[in-house]
Amino acid sequence: MVNFKRFLCVFTALCTVFLCSCSLNKTEIETTSAPVTETRLPDETVEAGAEYPDPVDFGEYRSVNREVYAFIKIPGTDIEYPVLQSGKSDDYYLRRDWKGASSYRGCIYTQSANAKEFTDPITVVYGHNTDKGDMFSQLLRFQDKEFFDSHDVFYIFIPGHILVYKIFSAHSFDDRHILNSYDFSSPEVLASFQQMLLNPSALEKNTREGVSLNEYSEIVILSTCAEPRSTSNFRYLVNGVLVNDVVTA
Repeated sequence: MVNFKRFLCVFTALCTVFLCSCSLNKTEIETTSAPVTETRLPDETVEAGAEYPDPVDFGEYRSVNREVYAFIKIPGTDIEYPVLQSGKSDDYYLRRDWKGASSYRGCIYTQSANAKEFTDPITVVYGHNTDKGDMFSQLLRFQDKEFFDSHDVFYIFIPGHILVYKIFSAHSFDDRHILNSYDFSSPEVLASFQQMLLNPSALEKNTREGVSLNEYSEIVILSTCAEPRSTSNFRYLVNGVLVNDVVTA
């Protein structure tokens, strides 16, 4: 009987520890994920006097990983993720999640060649096309012309700013590393590359009329694998040009 009572006490204590542990883990998850606040977002034009609050609590993200510096949202998809850039190596987040833990899904990231203010003429944002349909998998929805025609913007949030991008083309691309293959400091190279994005030579493409680019255009290329978890380096690109930079209230 004594042994049974001792066992019962130990068992009860262990259950209490387990339940407390579960509660702490749940709290940790809730306090380290901060999705975009449901709020009205600007488009290409902003009404006079309109104020937009900052939709993302970057302080909450950075309390977990200080390399979170932006957030991307693509209406019509489930793409709402923090964007990171590593100070260690360009592909550090290829197989790590935004908290830095090992993950085959990786996370959404840029490389050190690009400024974190998204002021470069060409910025490339990378994300995996996974068999779970997360990360940048849903970029391939832009293969459908009807979807492409009806979804023409994406958003990038940085502290104090909502950056609005007009999607002007989506297409397959070869295995070239864009930032290493082109010298965008050359006006001729940049102009030629911009024309390629406006009218890709790929058979699989969707383009939008009425968009023009020049030497001052700030383009963001969203890049993912053409097939889920593919060993091929062939890419699918969704391209947008900055059309609005809204300072948040």
